Amino acid sequence: MNCCKSTPSRRTFIAAGGATTAAVTLAACSSALQQEKFSDGVFTQAIELTQLPPGSSMQLTVGGSQVLLYRESENTVHAYSAVCTHQGCIVGASEDASAPFVCPCHASHFDKATGEATAGPAKTPLTRHETAIENGWILVEVEETH
Repeated sequence: MNCCKSTPSRRTFIAAGGATTAAVTLAACSSALQQEKFSDGVFTQAIELTQLPPGSSMQLTVGGSQVLLYRESENTVHAYSAVCTHQGCIVGASEDASAPFVCPCHASHFDKATGEATAGPAKTPLTRHETAIENGWILVEVEETH
């Protein structure tokens, strides 16, 4: 009886190590990218509620920040940084209600309801800003301006 038959060969050991490394690498690459959330700002009036009907979107400056707004429904407004996560260009909003947010520099597309990158070279979602609706205004949390 040979004592070493149950011990894996060097080739088997190396192959198993390579397979494990590949599996860990693929798992890391396939995990969803975390969306950054802006914090530690102040809620600032962005636009009157009547100027952004449900289903519409726009790009504007709030305080000192470039933001994208999308009013999904009567009481739901999403806000994102308008700075593209690919190379920092300013992402715009289309007049077409069904169109995504689009970066003019390299044609990255971002979903208006989630901020997720859906096309183009950008892979990271847009940074989300908190919003509120008060006294007929849409408020967005942005950096305090002095």
